[in-house]
Amino acid sequence: MLSPFEKSCLRWISRGRTIAEIALLEGKSVSEIEHYLERALVALEAKSIKEAIEKANLSQSD
Repeated sequence: MLSPFEKSCLRWISRGRTIAEIALLEGKSVSEIEHYLERALVALEAKSIKEAIEKANLSQSD
């Protein structure tokens, strides 16, 4: 199960934002965003961010 922030990070990525942009938008450090994305990969048992986005049922229209 994804935390709301993990899901938010994946949603930003699905919309084409970089990790640095997400950090700026969310008021967090780049390393914090990377950590949340890594946790999302583990939680979803995904091998890539793209696979995680698909497994989380996120798309650009969300």
